[in-house]
Amino acid sequence: MRRLAGATTIGVLLCGLLSGCWLVPGPRTDACVDWVRFETMQQRFDHAGAVLVGTAVKRDGEVRIYAYQANVHVVEVEQVLKGGLSEGSVRIASMPVTCGASYPNGDPLDAGGRQLFFLTQQNGEWFTMTPDQGAVPFPAGTPLPFTTG
Repeated sequence: MRRLAGATTIGVLLCGLLSGCWLVPGPRTDACVDWVRFETMQQRFDHAGAVLVGTAVKRDGEVRIYAYQANVHVVEVEQVLKGGLSEGSVRIASMPVTCGASYPNGDPLDAGGRQLFFLTQQNGEWFTMTPDQGAVPFPAGTPLPFTTG
């Protein structure tokens, strides 16, 4: 009888452990991007697909990238410094950080004001190149921190 009780206990524990594999969600499979850190503004300019001066005026939805939601903003373009964009307005998605919250320190495009945008295009959408180095404040009268030629 003791042997049967021991076998039953082990059987119940094994069933509980094995069923837990199916009942408990597994680890997240989100992509964790190892972002490039550019040493200089010139490197940012050189590696960007497009660079512009503009102001984010409003949010305009979301897109998914690397299994995260990215905020999309309408940006009024003041000047195109590189790339095939034109003046007027353009939709730009703010690249999320990944490996946790999309914007743990806030969305840099929510900062308002005139900014330099360093962009890359993915899946037909424009994104800031990286979460931390894709948009920087650029007050009027500030000289460009890189050469465009």
